[in-house]
Amino acid sequence: MKTSNIIEARRQKVNPEIRRMVDLSFKIVDRIHEILKEKGLKQKDLALRLGKNESEISRWMRGTHHFTIDTLIAIENALGEPVIAVCHPEITRESLSD
Repeated sequence: MKTSNIIEARRQKVNPEIRRMVDLSFKIVDRIHEILKEKGLKQKDLALRLGKNESEISRWMRGTHHFTIDTLIAIENALGEPVIAVCHPEITRESLSD
């Protein structure tokens, strides 16, 4: 898909922190879709497992939802797979074993 110059110019004006937050939200949604596909599940199945309305899950899966840690943990538990991984480059394996 070709991005118009106007859209790209506006995108560049968005606060980098906000842009990063939106990008991360889309990556989380992509990961959830990947897990659902691997397990042969639909959003409806995730909704049932979480005790949520299908419409709420649909809103989450648009990529603009601000996931809380509690919600991410609930999704991981419902799917039996990790959704996110946290990395700290300043922490080395050696410092963990001390």
